[in-house]
Amino acid sequence: MEISNQYMLTLNDIYPFNMFVPDSSSKTLFPSHWHDECLEIIFFTQGTAELHIGGLSYTAEPGDLFFISEGMIHSGFATLETPRYYTILLDRYRMVGSDLSSVGYAALLTGKLNLPILLQPDYAHYDILAKIVKSVVDEFLHRDQGFEPAVKSYLHILLIQLARLYSSSSEDSVHKQEANRRKVERLKDVISFVNENYQDKITVKQAADIAKISPYHFCRVFKDAVGRTFNEYVQLYRVSKAEELLKETDLPITRIAEIAGFGSIHYLDELFKRHRGCTPMQYRKHSSQ
Repeated sequence: MEISNQYMLTLNDIYPFNMFVPDSSSKTLFPSHWHDECLEIIFFTQGTAELHIGGLSYTAEPGDLFFISEGMIHSGFATLETPRYYTILLDRYRMVGSDLSSVGYAALLTGKLNLPILLQPDYAHYDILAKIVKSVVDEFLHRDQGFEPAVKSYLHILLIQLARLYSSSSEDSVHKQEANRRKVERLKDVISFVNENYQDKITVKQAADIAKISPYHFCRVFKDAVGRTFNEYVQLYRVSKAEELLKETDLPITRIAEIAGFGSIHYLDELFKRHRGCTPMQYRKHSSQ
């Protein structure tokens, strides 16, 4: 099950891509999620962040370019300075279907890719790919007449470059990707379960049963994939829900503690201070200024 994101609603058959500048006021930039049909590209321009992508951890810095393949679990957390970054979502299959001229090279645009997750300015191929991504960002920011087809053209060029540089055709590579995919698929149902039931008591045993593996093995696999222990993930997800309620509603904090699954205001205070460095009341006052 893919997490529902409001910005995904703007993807359509004519323009199967979107770009947005996320709200970086929260320490949790985005909780663990994935996009079954979209390649995600993140371009950092300011500050730093801690990203967990496909079971690996990265410190994102200005200039860094991240490629997150379809179906790959990823999450992000702000560190000291509030980061600024741009995210591009691209549905490669719908992009081919939206343009008759691309049908002839559909296999090239939608083929398997062995993408590097991170490209930094001194890495090979960075200049070629970063130039195209920056052009996409500029078109979206300025939104001059005809920016949509201009973006589409740049993204066609980007896909062709990615295919030329990182096409995955070797049997070993395909088997490795499939093994990683099966490993991650087990966790998607767990993440969806937490996102839908965070208000209730959730145990490691429940999560391991959903993943159909032993609790010991589950804890190791989950931390490798998400970058947090399972209990930390549940705590952070509940804290992020409390954050939303503190910013967007006037509900009493005792009620927010109940809705977000903490059970008591004291437990909410404890975890909020641990993960956000302030009390819920202090956070509400600061966010309303």
